[in-house]
Amino acid sequence: MTELKIADLLSAEEYDKKRDGLLSIANSDKETRTIEIGKNVSLLFENKATVQSKLQEVLRSANVTVNEEVQEILSAFNLLLPNINNLKATMIIHCAKEGNLSVVIEDKDGIEKKAWIQIGENDRVFGNSNSNIESSVIEDHQIAFVLEFNLSNLMIKDLQAGMTLYAGIDHPKYNIRTKEILKKTTTSLAKDFSLI
Repeated sequence: MTELKIADLLSAEEYDKKRDGLLSIANSDKETRTIEIGKNVSLLFENKATVQSKLQEVLRSANVTVNEEVQEILSAFNLLLPNINNLKATMIIHCAKEGNLSVVIEDKDGIEKKAWIQIGENDRVFGNSNSNIESSVIEDHQIAFVLEFNLSNLMIKDLQAGMTLYAGIDHPKYNIRTKEILKKTTTSLAKDFSLI
């Protein structure tokens, strides 16, 4: 997938004018590309649209307008984009607002290394935590990790052919496998490889 460039971004004024409509589109895309794994974990499979939406919001909230600063942030966000043989997902671990995130995280230590996807009858592919991107606390009750799922050519072909997609976590204290993932999610993920 081609990287985002400064020329792809809207100016602060232009973004403010179009923000509501763009957020509505981005939220729909995020909903399609998110897989819930039990009640505490979700995977948002990133693409150019989801990354650009996050980036525009960060630039807006931090009021960043200097090209050098924008480029630095842009470079970090480009690490979220899938490439020729992988999918990248933001893994969000959350608990109820009244819950204690540190207890959930401590109880599920290393859970980010145990998330997997499976395409058809292929082997499970476990996500690798991207060492170039640190985990971050989104809110008091959420923490995020970026995972990279490296796929073989056969897996990519099977995904594009519409084979069933599953996801899960193989952790002693959080062992969950999803039911068959919705077709619209599988189709959206498969499109990533036609854009590369």
